[in-house]
Amino acid sequence: MYEEFYGLKEKPFNLTPDPRFFFLSEIHRGAFEHLLYGIKEKEGFILITGEVGAGKTTLCRALLNKIESHATDSALILNPMVSGQELLQSILSDFGIPGPGNSKKELLDEFNRFLLSQQAANRNSVLIIDEAQNLPLPVLEELRILSNLETEKEKLLQIILMGQIELKEKLSLPRLRQLNQRISIRYHLQPLANEEVPRYIQHRLMVAGSAGDIHFSAGALREIYHYSQGIPRLINLACDRALLAGYAEQTREIQRQTVVKGLKSLEGEETSAKRGALRHRLVLVLAGLLIFCLGLFAATLFLRSERETLTRISPAHSPGSPSAAAAANPQPAGPQAGSFYTVQLGAFKTEAEALEVAERVKATGYPLFLAKPDPADREGSHRLYLGRFAQRREAEEVGKTFMKVEGFSHVEVVTTAVENAKEKAP
Repeated sequence: MYEEFYGLKEKPFNLTPDPRFFFLSEIHRGAFEHLLYGIKEKEGFILITGEVGAGKTTLCRALLNKIESHATDSALILNPMVSGQELLQSILSDFGIPGPGNSKKELLDEFNRFLLSQQAANRNSVLIIDEAQNLPLPVLEELRILSNLETEKEKLLQIILMGQIELKEKLSLPRLRQLNQRISIRYHLQPLANEEVPRYIQHRLMVAGSAGDIHFSAGALREIYHYSQGIPRLINLACDRALLAGYAEQTREIQRQTVVKGLKSLEGEETSAKRGALRHRLVLVLAGLLIFCLGLFAATLFLRSERETLTRISPAHSPGSPSAAAAANPQPAGPQAGSFYTVQLGAFKTEAEALEVAERVKATGYPLFLAKPDPADREGSHRLYLGRFAQRREAEEVGKTFMKVEGFSHVEVVTTAVENAKEKAP
């Protein structure tokens, strides 16, 4: 719409991951060099993480352009929300390997033959999985099996996992510890520094064909950084709307007010006008909520029974039957004699509901315990607990992981005191 006015060949701030616009900031240069090193040295697993919009996919495309001419064949998986067999089929298809059959063994055998022929021809094979935080846990575990395709001297396949911060939290789960240990190179994409934003904007303008006559004032650049916090995708959004607002004003000098006007069109006039008032109200509401929560927490601590009998859930039984709970009180351990920290995942009206959730999370490897309703509890809640931790900080980290990765909304770390520990047969 505005390209002709500014003398541009194309829009400079598209959100598509075009490698021609890839900007080698200090952070992105470091990520790029780590990737090239890992591929050259055949390091196996490489992990690249970053916030939403940090430029992971554009980095991915730029890497593919770089390695195409260096005796390397690659496969890029953009939609990892599939089963293990579907992922394997997609990998073979992307490498150009004809499907040998439907069984997983046939697929693996054919893939292994392909990788061995690649090695004999002195060619590298690189698998890149974008948005890898969406990979189901069983599929992540199967990727570790792919890394077993190797000779006595080197890996036959380099696997690059690119994803959001949640990917690191997934990999920290006990179930994936073997995969996590195999990642030899890790790099996190930070947002652009404040001083890099002007160079980023100018770089994209020049690639799009600018003759250098489009100028962003210092105030405009401050406003863009304040809005984006250095996230490339948000910089693109802000600059695109600023150029549109500048086109409406028929000016090539982008001032702070031009950026503000563009952001208003992006966020909405009413949202922008009421932002200050809403922020003030939010502070008051949060302050009141904090006071209320502190009082509620103190009351809960006062009313909660000091000792609680837990039933350990046996992984050997289905949660659909009463025998799914093995009556076993945990052995004394933890911060004080006879106590430990555990993570409460929720309170449920029925035992069946609690056991259903237990079945969903038992694959993480942590011990699970079910607390029967206390006679004094009018609601009669069945509380589900996860893990036994000697340190509160460790329990809190696990709780945060389950909130972000597994989607639990009512996670609480509690101190549990248990006595008369006895094991019963399931």
